[in-house]
Amino acid sequence: MEKGRPPGPWHEAYEPIEDADTEAFVFQSLEKAKQQFGEPVIPVNEIIFRRSRKTEAARRYRIGEDFSLTQCIDPTNGVFVIYIGVDPDHENYYPLLGHECAHLINAHITDWYMEGIATVFSEEVCADAGKGWGSWDRHFSRSRKDPYALSYRMMKGLKETFPEQYPALLAFATQNGKRPPWLQINMDDWLETLPDGRENEALDIIEPNVKVLRRQVNDQYGFVVPAALD
Repeated sequence: MEKGRPPGPWHEAYEPIEDADTEAFVFQSLEKAKQQFGEPVIPVNEIIFRRSRKTEAARRYRIGEDFSLTQCIDPTNGVFVIYIGVDPDHENYYPLLGHECAHLINAHITDWYMEGIATVFSEEVCADAGKGWGSWDRHFSRSRKDPYALSYRMMKGLKETFPEQYPALLAFATQNGKRPPWLQINMDDWLETLPDGRENEALDIIEPNVKVLRRQVNDQYGFVVPAALD
């Protein structure tokens, strides 16, 4: 297999998803994301859907498959690509789509807070659309080691406890210090917006997850531990 990447735009190496139900679900979910978190940092004018499986022409290239990702490929014109790691008939297809929709609000935030926010959002929009949540409900409710499960329960707890302040979390994104323009949420700044005397409630929700999520910090995901827990 060749080591290089295929010529042309990266997304062209993957199979297109041409499905009216997919498009309808994503654009309905995007409207819900706007209502909850505000307008996307980069206005979304076009979304290209790809199943992250190599096309026949790209088979000889050594590139990844079966991943899910939201990528802005043209910030000037608001063009995004959503890659999905399973087929449309898979039980987790719509849960993954819902998760990726949340990333359209700010595709540059790559940390465990954002992953949890996106997973909570997925649960909500799947329920609103009458879509099952696949195997996610059981897994994310029970796993004690999966960082996605921990981040989901952490952010769901914060949303239930602080419903008014929760949507503002995305406004406290700062550069992660490693890979501009990638961002991570500064939880200390958000904690300062909470009503007087209630910061400890938020810290109690975050603290049980710090040990595992801190170990999962890498080039892909950041995690700013609140100063009171560091």
